[in-house]
Amino acid sequence: MSSLSICLTALVIGLSCANLRAEHYKLFVLTGQSNSLGTTNGGEMDVSPGSDPADARVRFFWHNVADATQSIGSSGGSFTTLQAQQGGYYPGSATHWGPEIGFARTLVRAGAGNIAIVKASRGGGGNTNWSKTAGGHMYSNVVSTVAAAATALTSAGHTFEIAGLLYLQGESDTAAEADIAGIRLQELVDNLRADLPNASSMKAVAGGIAAAGATRDVVRARQQAVADSSGSIDFFPNLDLQAQVTDGLHFNKAAKLRIGERFAQAFFANSTVARHYGKLAFIGDSITQGGNGDHPSYRYQVFKRLAEAAVPVNAAAGYKFAGSVTGPQTTPVLTTPDVNGQSFENVHEGHYGWRASWVNARVRLPANRRSNNRGEGTLLNWTGQANPQQYDISSPDTTVSYPDTSATGTGNTGTTYIPDTASIMIGINDLGDDNNSANRVLADIGTIIDQLRAANPAVRVFVNHLLYTNQATAMRNAVDAVNSQLPVMAAAKNAASTTSPVWIIDANTGFNPATMTYDNVHPNASGEQYVGDRVAAALGVIETPVAPTAAPPPNVEKDSPVFDTRYEGNEIWNGSALANNWSQTGTLTRSLPAPTDLRIVHPSTDGRWIEGTAAGWSGLAAGAWTMEVRLKCNANANGFVFWCGAGSRRILVEVHGNRTQDHADGGQGFNIPHNNLDGNFHVFRIVHDQANSAYHVFRDGARLSPLAGVPYDQASADNRLILGDYTSGVFGNQYDITIDHVRFTAGAFLPPAVD
Repeated sequence: MSSLSICLTALVIGLSCANLRAEHYKLFVLTGQSNSLGTTNGGEMDVSPGSDPADARVRFFWHNVADATQSIGSSGGSFTTLQAQQGGYYPGSATHWGPEIGFARTLVRAGAGNIAIVKASRGGGGNTNWSKTAGGHMYSNVVSTVAAAATALTSAGHTFEIAGLLYLQGESDTAAEADIAGIRLQELVDNLRADLPNASSMKAVAGGIAAAGATRDVVRARQQAVADSSGSIDFFPNLDLQAQVTDGLHFNKAAKLRIGERFAQAFFANSTVARHYGKLAFIGDSITQGGNGDHPSYRYQVFKRLAEAAVPVNAAAGYKFAGSVTGPQTTPVLTTPDVNGQSFENVHEGHYGWRASWVNARVRLPANRRSNNRGEGTLLNWTGQANPQQYDISSPDTTVSYPDTSATGTGNTGTTYIPDTASIMIGINDLGDDNNSANRVLADIGTIIDQLRAANPAVRVFVNHLLYTNQATAMRNAVDAVNSQLPVMAAAKNAASTTSPVWIIDANTGFNPATMTYDNVHPNASGEQYVGDRVAAALGVIETPVAPTAAPPPNVEKDSPVFDTRYEGNEIWNGSALANNWSQTGTLTRSLPAPTDLRIVHPSTDGRWIEGTAAGWSGLAAGAWTMEVRLKCNANANGFVFWCGAGSRRILVEVHGNRTQDHADGGQGFNIPHNNLDGNFHVFRIVHDQANSAYHVFRDGARLSPLAGVPYDQASADNRLILGDYTSGVFGNQYDITIDHVRFTAGAFLPPAVD
């Protein structure tokens, strides 16, 4: 047969020609009952496992059955790519897929190569079916299916070892079977080691069942006990996934993928398979570089996870950070303790303030962007593709040699290297440029991928979602525009290469820039940990972190007469002096137009306000609270502010004559027109939803802010309560306000009958 005919035949069964050369495979066997089989009758809108570039890089062989005589489907005696399998036997399950999907994808993302999976699962049945001594038909099915798969591999010239057994079984065990579940599991492993080819060192991992029931508790206990005493078996529980059991028995889609991840992490932990990233380059801007104080960036969190997993600092056997830059943007003392005997090698390709277009050389690197350890060169320089190794700084007459070839060593000190794995997070600075659009950023990232592939056709690429910033709504929309198109770009790149997979990492979902940044843009310690853990999970270093569950928004109503702290206007200024620890900044004209009302007039310019910080506010500022002011605008040419310190953040609500809005940039969440100069009193309520790092604003019981609330307006630590004009500018000048009352209380409460 010609080589072309061989390639065409390979394509028919879903394998690339590259897979036809003789290889040595680690083969994993999956068996168990219906959750191993994987049902799809849970009523989910999308029951498919989705697609992943790892799927085409895994050899997959299966024969699933319903019982001793009824086959559900098979791969036809040949290996295919990773995929859902035939269904149609059990009502509602048109297809079947189980933990094999998440398992294989995690292995591939972590750099484990030459993986083959053989699946022989059943719908239901107690562990007697897997007993060789009891003549269980599933034992025979596993042995015969693996034998057929082994023949398929060896017939193609490959070698293999049966490295692991994935076992997920026990929901249908009788009480008697449950009591010997541990014994049966150990016997299964021992017998398969003897009866399967090249399986003498096979290790087993049992995934815990999650369905409720006393008998199932016994199964879990027996499987855990045998794992604790056996050198060949490991066990992980799944009781935390009980809420994801759709019908009292079967795991939903998310749980199946997570259980697959857990199998993979277990086999990494017992050294059956190893993670391998080679030269690992993180490419990005200041969020990737870190610095500006004690901020080593999210990369340090990735390092911690690699070190905790004992991945060797060795490009051939584990990972080695690569890049032309060493250290942060400036040179502070960074807190990066050693972890598990490893030291953080702060080498990377993060460049403070850079654009994607500078990295890929579409736009020349400006000369003023080369200082303060921002780095030098372009991706073509770093990978040695530029010829000659020079790049243009600012004009055709000005070039820099890369790497440094000067006799004095005073030139560029960059490093040339070829990445094996690249993580890209760049584009936020591009979006800040008026002449750059989301489409332009996507195209520039695409060029970076192309250049990486030109240097290494087998490079593994992870593209990160851009992170939200605590800036204007326009920036948030631009970030959404880029992130929404990244999967489309990745699909196109994956279609263009069979050797260089591209994955998308979403560390932005759940990232709250109001609480996870130190300056509205760059992650603080909690932000670095949040992002780093999600990057590490995408690389297969750890299990994907559970998405944070948003606390319920405020839903309890409370009228302000019962608030803990209440001041009528005359209880703030009593006609002769400020009272009840209220204070004043700047000169204001004060009067009591009614017995309990306080009128304050700002006569000219500069910041002038009344302040209730010491009147009971500072003690509740950092927690959940509700603040209400009833006032009338007699004149309001330039605005009146409610300044509410919230501990580590600040809330600024502006009342104007014709509208009420968030802070003056107008970009955080609301700007509602109405007439505040109609001669009437209006009740303004601000609710601090501390659990969700947001606040809500109401006027006369009507909601002004979005249902989800509004992010904080400023990042500075603050616990003050200010009413008036806080600026030296025009804002707030010459207001004339009558205050009926100011009330506040601990707890986040809606006005009565709202929403």
